[in-house]
Amino acid sequence: MKWTGKKVGLALGGGGVRGLAHIGVLNVLEEEEIAVDLIVGTSAGALVGGAYASGMTTKEITAKVTAYLKSPEFAESAIKSIGMTFSPGPKTLLQKMQIFTKNQYYLIRALISPSILPAEDFQSLINYLLPDIDIRHMRIPFAAVTTDLITGRQVVLSEGSLRQAVLASSSVPGAVEPTRMGEWLLADGGVTSLVPVHAARNAGADVVIAVMVDRELPPDVSIETARDVLYRAGEITANALEETELKNADVVIRPAVGNLHWTDFSRASDLVRIGEEAARKSLESIHESLPLGRRLARFTRRLLAQAKKNPPGA
Repeated sequence: MKWTGKKVGLALGGGGVRGLAHIGVLNVLEEEEIAVDLIVGTSAGALVGGAYASGMTTKEITAKVTAYLKSPEFAESAIKSIGMTFSPGPKTLLQKMQIFTKNQYYLIRALISPSILPAEDFQSLINYLLPDIDIRHMRIPFAAVTTDLITGRQVVLSEGSLRQAVLASSSVPGAVEPTRMGEWLLADGGVTSLVPVHAARNAGADVVIAVMVDRELPPDVSIETARDVLYRAGEITANALEETELKNADVVIRPAVGNLHWTDFSRASDLVRIGEEAARKSLESIHESLPLGRRLARFTRRLLAQAKKNPPGA
């Protein structure tokens, strides 16, 4: 249902595989009959949000993700190989040898090319999950947040190829090759906006529901080398920028994704449930944030549905 009053926007944050929790959040919003007027996504949030905004149901998105994880494309991908490195599960001696060999190859690749992962790996995932359509033809207005590496500015894509926009938004610096688009050299939107609350406001949202799937800043870390110092400083900067942006959201949903690495698909099946649990815990805040007209309409619909099930005199 389209509303002429205040608009409700969904800001879906980045976090690699942790972004599958967004599907669970969308499930709960549907169950609660909470209509969303626009979706803005960063990285994984752009992937899931783009699929949903295109007209796919959450069941269809889940089925496509499951099918991709069982596909030959994923089995042979660098994404799976790197993810296995960070997976805490037990590994055979053969798997350990394969991981070591491939990691040496990726280390060399990082020194001679603009990315560790082949562009084909990410393009294959995006083509598998998303239709080849123009963003202007989506069922729900949608935008993907990216970062121009040349100017350092945020670029929000709300027209053109959906697949290309999501690829640009998901191009993790160093891991995935940047996307050339005209004079822009676009990389992951998380560089400038890990949870795109401001972009959702600029797109016209009066109420913003933000979903954060990034890892929380770990307190117990070992900082002994220059690499450790640089990595930790980057985490602190990203965390501070994220918290500042989240203050402008009406509701913040934080699925308990823990310290799951962004390429570790070993717990992919649990993430939808984790998203659902987090969304249900936030339902009171979500309903309180909605415009009065929507709350009254939902209340009326539920009364009518209950009366239909239990008519007077039955």
